[in-house]
Amino acid sequence: MEAEPAPASPLESAAVPPTVETKPDPVITSTVTIPAQEASTDEGGEWDLLVEKIKAWIDSNQLGSLWDQAQLPLRLIGGLILFVIVSTVYSGILGTINKVPLAPGLLELTGVIWLLNYARCNLVRSSDRKRVIDALGSTWNKVVGR
Repeated sequence: MEAEPAPASPLESAAVPPTVETKPDPVITSTVTIPAQEASTDEGGEWDLLVEKIKAWIDSNQLGSLWDQAQLPLRLIGGLILFVIVSTVYSGILGTINKVPLAPGLLELTGVIWLLNYARCNLVRSSDRKRVIDALGSTWNKVVGR
């Protein structure tokens, strides 16, 4: 058995890595050429097809029936958008009022005072109560459509 010679210094042993096979870098040996497409006389394409179909649809005079069909969904979508905008603005206003130190308590006190005044003027006498109840019933019937 032959003994391997000891390295001269510890730095030399660290600098020499164990035998690792290295693969050569890949080399591109050929290139791919793609010929340009020649301009054809029939330019068709998806856009032209779409434009032709839209022109034919407009010329068929069916826009009135389409508008009649789309009125309810468009109104619902518009109402939903309006509701979201109004509720967002309302929420912002209430949030701003809530941040003012005395405003919520003062507004609540104002509401209680108004309710007591309304009850004093309209609910003490039976004739006034009957008038208020009849007005509420009439309003309810207008809302539900009776």
